[in-house]
Amino acid sequence: MAIMVHPVHRRVAELTIKMLKGGLNPFEASEMMHCLRANADLVQKIDGYKEAAYAAQCIGNDDLLQHFCMKLDEMEAKCT
Repeated sequence: MAIMVHPVHRRVAELTIKMLKGGLNPFEASEMMHCLRANADLVQKIDGYKEAAYAAQCIGNDDLLQHFCMKLDEMEAKCT
């Protein structure tokens, strides 16, 4: 089973390692902020799909549950 690592997460890790080793230049610091914003958007989207899937499961709407699970699977497929 593949573990989902979004390109934004990978870049944040690279920039963090560089920052810990000696710092970031202004361009890299700006890139870090861009990546952090993209990460926040990604987390909100994933959480929204998960919450919607849970709500669909709670009301017994299997079609809607399947829809949101497919959305999550599509997001994961783009990252692997």
